[in-house]
Amino acid sequence: MMLNNAYCSDKYQYTMGKSFFESGNAERRAVFNLFYRTAPENNNWAVVSGTDEVIEMVNSLGNMPESFFEKFLPGDEYAEFRKYLSAMKFTGNIYAMKEGEIAFPKEPVIIVEAPLVQAQVLETPMLCIMNHQMAVATKASRVTRATSKPVSEFGSRRAHGPWAATYGAKAAVIAGCASTSNVLTEVLYGKPSTGTMAHSFISSFGCSVEGEFRAFDTYIKTHMHEGLTLLIDTYDTLRCGIRNAIKAFRANGIDNDYPYGYGVRLDSGDLAYLSIECRKMLDRAGMTGCKIFATNSLDEYLISDLEKQGARIDCYGVGDAIATAKNNPCFGNVYKLVEIDHQPVLKRSEDKIKLINPGFQITYRIAKAGLFRADVTCIRGDSLSRKIERGETITIRDEYDSNKYTTFYKGTYKAKPLQEKAIDGGKTVMERRSLDDKRTYYLENLSRLGASEKRLINPHYYKVDISDTLYDTKMGLLDNIIKEIDSKAISAHVVVDMLYDFIDGTMACHNGQKAAVAARAFIKAHPEMPVLFVCDHHPADHSSFKDYGGIWPMHCITGTRGAEIEEGLAGYATEELTFYKGEDAGTEQYSGFEGANTSGETLDDKLQELGVRRVYVSGIATEYCIKATCSDLLAAGYEVCLLTDALAYVDEDGHEKAIAEMDGMGIKML
Repeated sequence: MMLNNAYCSDKYQYTMGKSFFESGNAERRAVFNLFYRTAPENNNWAVVSGTDEVIEMVNSLGNMPESFFEKFLPGDEYAEFRKYLSAMKFTGNIYAMKEGEIAFPKEPVIIVEAPLVQAQVLETPMLCIMNHQMAVATKASRVTRATSKPVSEFGSRRAHGPWAATYGAKAAVIAGCASTSNVLTEVLYGKPSTGTMAHSFISSFGCSVEGEFRAFDTYIKTHMHEGLTLLIDTYDTLRCGIRNAIKAFRANGIDNDYPYGYGVRLDSGDLAYLSIECRKMLDRAGMTGCKIFATNSLDEYLISDLEKQGARIDCYGVGDAIATAKNNPCFGNVYKLVEIDHQPVLKRSEDKIKLINPGFQITYRIAKAGLFRADVTCIRGDSLSRKIERGETITIRDEYDSNKYTTFYKGTYKAKPLQEKAIDGGKTVMERRSLDDKRTYYLENLSRLGASEKRLINPHYYKVDISDTLYDTKMGLLDNIIKEIDSKAISAHVVVDMLYDFIDGTMACHNGQKAAVAARAFIKAHPEMPVLFVCDHHPADHSSFKDYGGIWPMHCITGTRGAEIEEGLAGYATEELTFYKGEDAGTEQYSGFEGANTSGETLDDKLQELGVRRVYVSGIATEYCIKATCSDLLAAGYEVCLLTDALAYVDEDGHEKAIAEMDGMGIKML
């Protein structure tokens, strides 16, 4: 069976699809953005490659029989959905950056506007294509920017499979490589492949200096109307390799007048030193036109270093560093729903970088005096996008600092939309271009970035922002969801050490009785809220007692009245939600997180089991057990609210200081 790339997918695309289908949501209009959050390896930007293959993949949807879907969606419960999938063609629209475009973080590289199921099932195959090719293209861009000399890609043998080798070679050429060794890339894209010889070719003529010469001589004679590059490090580069190459070239009349080009390749050793010495020997032989080609696990850093050392290398061959996007093989494109039925949506995350821009978007690149100056992403048709389309004066504000802004005046700038319509109503409309055209387009884009923005290390920041409308839309959605979450957040009340010894006993604290009354009032006002009790529970010989080397009077000894919960609160306590600390004679424990209930469960265990997000805290004493418990709650990720009128304390100054410290930690004071 020929594999259809459109179905190189994850199962959950189809489990979700079935739910959409059976709930009547399959045909809802959806908009998804494919974009990345951060560029790899100190880059501020990435190179786009893969959109042509995405278009081909999308066009292959619906070309499989029901029997194909039955292999991974078996059973009668999937029967109707299988029929739907086998007949499902893509009928939506796709907007995409052209291959060779330079894309910055969070900008939509591809926008899919289509019925929900159609758009959803494209996620995995689309990411598979784009993440691979953009990883390779961006790495190739870095490597080729390390030198003004030509770079050839020949990493197929190191690539992660045949298609990775083929499409990776294509991506590398788009991003600046002068050539590739991959012949299938030539077949598919018409880019002539290049190649020379391996060490095995030379050693097949005999493991000797004479055998090396015969290998060179034979190769030249059998490739007289092609470029000739001889591999000279099989035995000894300087003592026989370069000498045999010169001898073989002379024997066959190859000199500076040879129209197809000739050269030697270095694949090991000190490339800077060897290239300098080989250049001297070639020049003395009158072969000033003979090129020196260098390989051997090169990348942008090694090439930069060779250039700084004055290496006499005319062109470089790079394999695994490009073919596998070495150092950053996993590119970070994601595919997120941004609009459903014309209503913007977003994904909110605990990680700020994962917050997405909602709505149906378009990105404009602003150029001034021949250079790219800024990118701005807008909601399609919003005020800023209309001004840009009309060429009016515009002001672009920094998303994170409104005091930072840039104004472009009417007539001083040019703008282009970065996403072009690639598929319109299911029909491909984007013009197909040759691989050389895509490479030229990339190089033109590269030339319009400032020199500081192209640095391999610590590149200068390029201005990338969003329109005010997009910003307001995002913040409005965020505010609404946060308010809704807050209104439905599960809360709990943790009562710490409201025990008789701390209220009227051996360690009676200031405000003890009033704190108990306030805690009881809070419980009565919130009958839906679970109440958890933390209690000191000491043996008579506890190490914290003065008689045993500690600083405290004897208190809260197990089995005594002093260890009992205040009577007005005791009725709310349950065995499951009461946690005892300080039971080991040799261990001091202040935080409620250090205790456990009679089943051995901790306070954190129970809060998580209950699904609690917000914790209200009352109890004794502010400076010690309250502060320690609140600190641990905060560190564990809970929202902590301190009931200040339901606190008792050892010392008023210590109480005030502890309150100030907890306030500074972000604990909410009520």
